[in-house]
Amino acid sequence: MLVDDFGRPVKSMRIQVNTTCNFHCFFCHMEGTEVNSSEMTAAEIERVVQVAAKWGVNKIKFTGGEPLMRRDIVEIVARVRKHISGDISLTTNGVLLVKKVEELKKAGLNRVNISMHSIDRNGFQFITGVDALDQVKEGIRAAKDAGLGPIKINFVVLKDVNVHLVDRMIDFAAENDAILQLIEYETTKEAENSEDYQRYHYSLDPIEERIAAQALGEERNELHNRERYTIRNKGKPVSIEFVKPMHNTDFCNNCTRIRLTSTGQLKPCLMRSDNLTDILHEIRKENRESNLDFIFRTAVKKREPYWRETDVIESEIFRKI
Repeated sequence: MLVDDFGRPVKSMRIQVNTTCNFHCFFCHMEGTEVNSSEMTAAEIERVVQVAAKWGVNKIKFTGGEPLMRRDIVEIVARVRKHISGDISLTTNGVLLVKKVEELKKAGLNRVNISMHSIDRNGFQFITGVDALDQVKEGIRAAKDAGLGPIKINFVVLKDVNVHLVDRMIDFAAENDAILQLIEYETTKEAENSEDYQRYHYSLDPIEERIAAQALGEERNELHNRERYTIRNKGKPVSIEFVKPMHNTDFCNNCTRIRLTSTGQLKPCLMRSDNLTDILHEIRKENRESNLDFIFRTAVKKREPYWRETDVIESEIFRKI
């Protein structure tokens, strides 16, 4: 297993299989990339995973765009499963899940994260640009029936948009045996003063304090050391996980992930695009195994925590001025 210069082991890879999507969520970070038409082939993705697995990566998450828009997504999962014995998951908006859920399960997918940022029809359409709430709910039920669990429902909390729906989302997660993942709206250091960030960012601290006060138990997700509380909701236990990346040094210090973009770039951090390493070019040249190993090790060496103590201190001083 490779360890970066900050003592963080690299255990997982987040693979962006495309940048196209049938939703238009205004806050989408698109995995820190631009929209483009480039896509690696299933065989090329498998080759990268084969290299990564040799160096200790044993956990994969497929993302997009919307990964289910790739016609060969089942083939991609099956190819990757040959090299990964650990968890393979996929983040999706759920609209296309009903038709593919059984094939994905058979190919080796363990579980899904399903994005559902509102349980209110009008709010859902405001966020996504489409009227597809019912299809997303059907996708969640289909995933549950197929055994693609534990299902995580991703809910980006937005000020004055969906904060008031958190309790209803907890009810929905409990009814569907899902984990509700409350996600802080994030941006880069340079964009913190942007109009959108100022308008929509909402601190999760008050929600977490309320949930923690009624928790039956608390766990930690090894990735980012994220808090997960289990509460009782209408007689049923339900887990709520908090994803709080902004100004969070603990979050960065416990990052064990490297990313692969749809254009074949190894990306050490979601929030940076100035330290990418091209691996696809070498794969298409059919270079030796040692070359690919060197490229992967080079990408890991570029990993740095995005938020450090000095950044957080400077930000606090700025806010007080």
